[in-house]
Amino acid sequence: MSDSNGGRREQNTGELIRVLTVVGMLTYGGWVLWLFQVVQRASRIGASRFASAWEQKIEALSFISFPPNVPVLAFAAASAALATWLAGPTQDIALAILLRIIRWSANAVAAIALLSVAAVIIGEAEGPDQIGTVAFRLGGALCAAAISYLCLAVGRTAPGG
Repeated sequence: MSDSNGGRREQNTGELIRVLTVVGMLTYGGWVLWLFQVVQRASRIGASRFASAWEQKIEALSFISFPPNVPVLAFAAASAALATWLAGPTQDIALAILLRIIRWSANAVAAIALLSVAAVIIGEAEGPDQIGTVAFRLGGALCAAAISYLCLAVGRTAPGG
């Protein structure tokens, strides 16, 4: 009787892995579509008398790295990480790709967050005095770095990692 329970458990685990992979893909897809909207909005920004076009675009792009916006990417990472952990050596290529794409996206978010911190400190007269703004953006960079580290650590345990 333990063989049938073991087989059923493997079947349930396989189904859970598929569900987590799909949830990760859908969540990441939603995040990417939202990212397109942010990038499209940033591409329409021009220079103003207060800041250059690049400063304005960095400001608009930095929106993706604000801590309240990072959890969507974190949820996709958590789904993919759990599915990878459950799959072990049976991980399929789609899950491996998802984990890496999320990690690369998190790295990009962290870079944009750090760029926006530099823009605040260097580009604004009172930049170094804006501790709240700098801390908020650094918080987003740290959240993105945590997502990247999770994906990296889990990916190392997977086949081909």
